[in-house]
Amino acid sequence: MTLFRRSILLTIWLASHLWAGQPLIEIRTQVDTNRITIGDRIRYTVLIDHAPGVRVERPGEGVVLEPFEIKDYRFPKQEILEDDRRRERFEFTLTAYDTGRFVIPAFPVLFYADSSDSGQIISGRAIDVRVVSVIAAGDSLVLRDIRAPLGIPVDWAFWGWVFLALVLLLFAAWLIYRAWKSKQETGYIFRPPPPPRPAHEIALQALAALYGSDLLEKERYKEFYSRLSDILRTYLEGRYFIHALESTTDETLRALKAHLPEKEAARVEKILRVADLVKFAKHIPDKITTQNIMRDTEQFVLDTKLVFEEPAVVMNRPTGRKNL
Repeated sequence: MTLFRRSILLTIWLASHLWAGQPLIEIRTQVDTNRITIGDRIRYTVLIDHAPGVRVERPGEGVVLEPFEIKDYRFPKQEILEDDRRRERFEFTLTAYDTGRFVIPAFPVLFYADSSDSGQIISGRAIDVRVVSVIAAGDSLVLRDIRAPLGIPVDWAFWGWVFLALVLLLFAAWLIYRAWKSKQETGYIFRPPPPPRPAHEIALQALAALYGSDLLEKERYKEFYSRLSDILRTYLEGRYFIHALESTTDETLRALKAHLPEKEAARVEKILRVADLVKFAKHIPDKITTQNIMRDTEQFVLDTKLVFEEPAVVMNRPTGRKNL
């Protein structure tokens, strides 16, 4: 299709729309304010209303609206009006950094009236804008000296936490030093617990407390012999490492055969048998029997206790001989 024929078709289309009372395309430009101060921003809007078959080309990134600077822009989606017409909206955010009267230039819009590549340009009207100074009339323009620097306030809470942290660090360092010193001197960092008391010391102390009580005077024989049996059985466990407290007398005696000679085993059997009679058969021994049991129990502990002796040191004595 030649350019001449396209022009004729476009003229006929424009004439048909004008005859119908609506233009093929129209453009309007507007601002939210015509007066700003330096650096303030203006919202500049371009509205394009057109027939459904018209295609409007959106502006590219290189749009220039000097003497104004474009700070932002947005192109919302196409709107459909009540009369089936279409509306394109171009919104720009502008600003200026000089005072005076300025003009936002006429905004050109490229559109296509049909599917061909032959486009037409339509421009919106230019808009006057006045940019005024932020300094009001009559204000003094004398430059003032800068203020003196402000002092930094002392944050006592912060320095308090710093001091506390330093104290804790020093205390931790002292603990580490003490541990290292103890390791150098004794071979270990923390002192080991004291060794357990020998079984015979515990037994003799418990027997002394039992013999000093008033259980026999109050004729509480069962309680007396129960405690006596428990003391002896506890000693047997600590001395010979056998289960005596939770075992019967026969089981305890069988376990002791591997550790005691016959005489000592017989003495333990006599003590435990009498204690069992008092505890379970409500037997009441006479005074002499009780005294013998008390003496035999204490003597058994003394005779079988473990004794740790220091190794003897043999000193070399001079023989008085001289090497020839």
